[in-house]
Amino acid sequence: MNAFDTVERMMNRWPLLGRTLVLMVALVAYAAGLLAVDAATGDARMPIVLFAVFFLPAVLRAWLLVYWQVRDDLRGRFDRLDRGSA
Repeated sequence: MNAFDTVERMMNRWPLLGRTLVLMVALVAYAAGLLAVDAATGDARMPIVLFAVFFLPAVLRAWLLVYWQVRDDLRGRFDRLDRGSA
């Protein structure tokens, strides 16, 4: 058993944790990319705007995956409560 199997089992057991980690990595990569472009281009703002607009969908997708996971988890819990099997 290697580390990847352990991580995969953990992510399958707690999918929200996996989605949250992906969101955190996406946010950190996005911010680091913006800082790198800012440092590389100096006073020019157009490359920063282009980078921000081009990579924003990746961050939004990561956020939506977390949101959908939480929404589905909550719907499942409330559906079980409504049926009385909680």
